[in-house]
Amino acid sequence: MILLLAACHAPAPDTGDTAAASAAPAIVANATRVEVEVGHEARLSATATGGEVTWYFGDGETREGARTVHTWAEAGNYVAIAELRADDGRRLTATVGVEVFRTPAAIRPTWSSTLAFGYGGEVWVAVPDADLVTVVSWTAGEESTPPYKAEFPTCGTPRTLASDGVSMAIACDDGGLAQWDLATDTETGRLDLGAGTHPYGVVAHESAWWVTLAGTGELAEVHDGAIEVTPIGPDPRGIAAGDQLYVSRFRSAPDGGEIYRTDDVPLTLPVHPGPDSDTIAGGVPTLIQQLALSPDGQTLYVPALQANVGRGLLGSGEPLTFESTVRAALGVVGVDAATEDWSIRKQLDNQDRVVAVAPSPNGNYLAIAHPGTQTIQILDAFTLDAVGSIHDAGNGITGLLWQTDRLFVNASLDRALRIYELGAPGEVAVLAWTVPLVTDEPLADDVLAGKKLFAASGDPRIAKDGYIACASCHPDGENDGLTWDFTSRGEGLRNTTSLLGRAGTGMGFLHWSANFDEVQDFENDIRNAFGGTGLLTDADWAETSDTLGAAKSGRSEDLDALAAYVTSLATPPASPWAADATETSAAFDALCASCHPAPLYTDSTLAELRLHDVGTLRDTSGDRLGAALVGLDTPTLLGAWATPPYLHDGSAATLEDAIRAHATPDLDGAGLDAATVSALTTFVRGL
Repeated sequence: MILLLAACHAPAPDTGDTAAASAAPAIVANATRVEVEVGHEARLSATATGGEVTWYFGDGETREGARTVHTWAEAGNYVAIAELRADDGRRLTATVGVEVFRTPAAIRPTWSSTLAFGYGGEVWVAVPDADLVTVVSWTAGEESTPPYKAEFPTCGTPRTLASDGVSMAIACDDGGLAQWDLATDTETGRLDLGAGTHPYGVVAHESAWWVTLAGTGELAEVHDGAIEVTPIGPDPRGIAAGDQLYVSRFRSAPDGGEIYRTDDVPLTLPVHPGPDSDTIAGGVPTLIQQLALSPDGQTLYVPALQANVGRGLLGSGEPLTFESTVRAALGVVGVDAATEDWSIRKQLDNQDRVVAVAPSPNGNYLAIAHPGTQTIQILDAFTLDAVGSIHDAGNGITGLLWQTDRLFVNASLDRALRIYELGAPGEVAVLAWTVPLVTDEPLADDVLAGKKLFAASGDPRIAKDGYIACASCHPDGENDGLTWDFTSRGEGLRNTTSLLGRAGTGMGFLHWSANFDEVQDFENDIRNAFGGTGLLTDADWAETSDTLGAAKSGRSEDLDALAAYVTSLATPPASPWAADATETSAAFDALCASCHPAPLYTDSTLAELRLHDVGTLRDTSGDRLGAALVGLDTPTLLGAWATPPYLHDGSAATLEDAIRAHATPDLDGAGLDAATVSALTTFVRGL
C-alpha cells in the first residue's frame, strides 16, 4: 500500500521521451504453443516494432513477415523463431513451441491400465489390495472445485480396467471379469473366466472384451456373455488394441522378450549387448506389465526393467554391481517390425523399472513412471530426450493417464490419485489434487509400510542411485523367471524364487543355500548388492551382519516392517489345474513326499538345517556362506506351476525336466517311464 501511494504521488514523467520509448524495437509472439497436424498449415504471428521480421521454422525453412503460415512435412516438436532485425542493428527474437503431430488413427488405440476414463471424463481406478474400484469425478462446469470419489467393491484383486464408452470392464486376479454401466456406476454383470486363470489385462476391441489370462497363457474374447479362449503364450499381462491386439509377455526368457500379436507373428525384444557403463547396461527387457500405442497406432511403447543376467563372474567375468544389475528401459518400436531395434531402446540412468507409459493426447510426448524412485519423466516422443520430470509423485505408481494438460497418477501404495496440471515442456508440473482412494486401509500399518519399502529404490537406505528395489526381482512378491550369476556374492547360479505362499520364514530357511534364517537378513542384500546404507544402525549391523548369527529382528522398525510385508505373502497363487492334483497323488506320495511332505510340500524348517543333493549340483553351483555347498534347501512346490524355470540354476525349463533331473534314492528321474513323469507333473502343477 505504501508503494502504491508513492506511485500515485510521484512526479509525472517527462513526455519528451515518449516518442523515443514507443519507437524502441520489440517483438512478442502472439502464442507460446501451437499444435498442428503434419502436412497442415499453421498460422504464426508476432507483434513487432522497429524493424523487419523473419520466421525460422526449425525445419530449415524461413519466411519474411510478422504474420505467416507454414506446413511441416515431418512430425516432431519444433521451436519456431521470429527474429526482428531492428533498425538500430540489434536482433531480437520471440519463440513459439510447435507440436507437429501425426494423423490420429480412425479408431483411437487403447490399452489396459490401472486407470481409465469413464462417463463424462471421470477417472476409474483399480485398487487391488482393497478389492475396489474407485471413481473420481468433478462437478460439471466446476473443475476448480475438489474432485469427489466413490468406492465400489468389485471382484477380487482388480488388476486393470478398460472402457468401451458405454461400459467399464475390470479384470480381477480371482478369475472374474466385472462389467459396469458407466452412466449409472452400477455393476451389470460378472463373468467367471476360471479359477487359477488370473486375468490381468483387459481392452475393448471390435465389439468384444479381450482379457489376458496370465495363469493359463491364453487370451479370452468375451462377446455378449460368450467366452472364447485361445492359447497365446507364457505369462501374458498387458494388452493394447490398435490395428490388431498386442500382448506383453511379463517375465521374459533370458534370451529375449516377446510381444504376442494376434497375427501370430510375435515381436522380439532382443538382449541389449552392452557394454556396461555408468549410463547404460546390457540385458533383457522384462517385467512388461503394460503396453501403450501412439495415437496414430503406428508405434508401440514397451515399459520394462532391463535385467543384466549375462553379467557375472561365470559368464562375462565381471561381477554384478549396484548399477549394472538392473536398469529402467523403454522400448519404442514400429508395430509392423519383427524385432525391436535394441540400439534405440531408451535406458534411464539412476532409475529402476519403467512400469507405465502414457502418450500425450497428440502423441508428441510420453510420460513414464518409475515406481521405485517415485518419479515421472516426460520425454519427447521423437528424440526420447527428457524435457521434464515430476518428483515425489507417490509410492507404488502403477498407472498414468494423460488428458490435455492434465496427468493422472495412480500412487497405489499411497492409496491416492494424484492429479497434476501440466504446462509447456520444461515447465514445472503443479500438483492440483490428491484424492484418497480408500476409506478403510486393507493392510496392517506395518505391512503397508513394508510394502512401500519393498518397492522402493529411491530411498538411499535401500539402494544407491535409485537402481534396485526388492521388487526388481520379486515384483509383487513373485519371481522374475531369471537365473542370476551370484558367484561374486559367494554363491553361484541362482534361479529367483517366488516369495508368494512362503509366509517369510514360514517354510524354513530362505534362499537355495539356506543362508538366511530371518527375513530381516535382507539387510545384507540391501547394504551389499543394492548399495544402500541400510535400515539398521551401523552398530546393530556390526553385531548382526552374520546372517545366521545374532538376530536383526526388533532392531529397526522399518526393517521389521519389510519383514512383516514379506511374511504377509502367505497364499500361493491358485493353480488352474488344481482339480487334477488329487487323482495323481499316489505316485507323488511314493516318490517325492519324503522331501516335499504335505501340507507345505517342503521339509525345510528353521528347527533343523536339511540340505539335499538331488543330483543337480555342478561346478557353477557355488558355495554356501564361504564353505562348500553340500546340498540345497528344499523349495516348496506350492505355486510351482507359476515359477518356471526350475532347479537352483534354472536349468530345467519345465516341471517334466526338473523331475527327470532328480537322482536320489527315492527318485531316479531319468529312469521314470513317461506315464509316471506325467502323473508327477500333473500333481505338482496342481498345487
